[in-house]
Amino acid sequence: MNIKIKYVALLLVFLSLTASRALTYGKEMAPKLRKMEHRGASRISLTLEQAINLALKANRTLLTSRYALESQKFSLKSAQSEFELKIVPGTTVGVSGSDSETKESVGLGVGLQKKFEVGTSLSVEPSINKNDEYKSGIGLSIEQPLLRGFGREVSLDGIRTAEFSTRRSERNLYQTMVNTVLETVSAVYQMIKQRELVSLNESHATRLRQHADAAMIKEKIGLATPMDVYRAEIRLKDVQDSLSTSKQDLQDAKDRLKIILVLPLKSDIDVSDPIKYTPIRLSPFKAIEIALESRVELEQADDEIRQAQRNARIAKHNILPELNFVLSYDRFGSSDDFDRSFRFDEARWGIQLVSSTDVSRTSEKAAYKQSMISVKTSRLNRAGKQDEIYSQVRTKMMALEAVEKRIEIRKSKVNQAEGKLSLAKIKFSYGMADNFDLIEAETEVLKSRVDLLSARIDYVTGTYSLRAALGTLIERKNGLSKY
Repeated sequence: MNIKIKYVALLLVFLSLTASRALTYGKEMAPKLRKMEHRGASRISLTLEQAINLALKANRTLLTSRYALESQKFSLKSAQSEFELKIVPGTTVGVSGSDSETKESVGLGVGLQKKFEVGTSLSVEPSINKNDEYKSGIGLSIEQPLLRGFGREVSLDGIRTAEFSTRRSERNLYQTMVNTVLETVSAVYQMIKQRELVSLNESHATRLRQHADAAMIKEKIGLATPMDVYRAEIRLKDVQDSLSTSKQDLQDAKDRLKIILVLPLKSDIDVSDPIKYTPIRLSPFKAIEIALESRVELEQADDEIRQAQRNARIAKHNILPELNFVLSYDRFGSSDDFDRSFRFDEARWGIQLVSSTDVSRTSEKAAYKQSMISVKTSRLNRAGKQDEIYSQVRTKMMALEAVEKRIEIRKSKVNQAEGKLSLAKIKFSYGMADNFDLIEAETEVLKSRVDLLSARIDYVTGTYSLRAALGTLIERKNGLSKY
């Protein structure tokens, strides 16, 4: 009985932990997906914010950019390893001889190597060898560049270059995040637009079908002409064709969004976001000031100038001839007895100045001239990038102002079209007009509503584009932060 009670208790604990994990998983997935079946066709409902957050986590292009940054960080780590303490074990086993005799040799050693930031290289190597007799020793060597290769800036060149590449990869990742957000916003609102167009065309097609049926009935009793029937039928076919196109465009928009979000293409997706906007009240001068302070492209351009200047200093330094100071000192001992070989009763030292260089230094001088050209080029690129951002911000601001004016105009057109439709309905109901005026008025209402919808969506997506142009779409603080 006790065993059964323990078994039941353990089972209850296991089930409670499983349920707790399931609830936690559900809470994590709820902001992203309201309903999604594992590996099956499902309907996925998302808001715009959820779609953006999902894209920032799952988008393939963004993941590729993250992997590139991760790889670059390993390159930086590799460059930094040059100044680590290196332990290099070594061994030799060999046979040598002549016609008269054959000798075997065995050697074992461990090298300790350390390079310092001023260019100094230190090496300590204890070793033991066995040939005719045992030979043990410990050697110390110091090599110090006196001209070419001397100094922190030269020695740390590999690390500084790797750090620059890492910063560039971080900015590329940030820019990819911005582009992913813009692409997601565009896909979401394109889907919303096509969904609304489908709804408007379906409603319009229903009303036209009613007009066509009514015209056919009236024609039979002599209250309408065949022209009224043809007019309604022709316009109905036009709307049905538009409806078919809108449904196809809606499906294409869904597929595009699913690809961005890396969702199963066989699943159905729906997005909900109110098409509301707040008019932006920002002076062009303030907008340009914000962009010049926030745009990552200018930060990258400044970094490229500094990198080019550093490369120029390195290239100028490399014109110097190579001259190294080398100090070596060894303590060693040899004996037929293994223990006596560790007395280290013998010493050997040496001091050398080593130089090997091309006297003319033609290649190095040409490299320096090229590096100076790179500095000038990077400065020109920075100025060009600043002008491009200036123009881009102004263009975005002017585009939003134009769309805002179009929205007001199209609101008026909707009101006028609806008034015309009301009048046409009254005249048609009293037999004062045929269905031409009625169909024309309904068509104008449809067109004006579609135009107003397009303008509103253009304004909403335009605000995101403006934020991207200002460099404020995604906050950057201590690196890259989430949207």
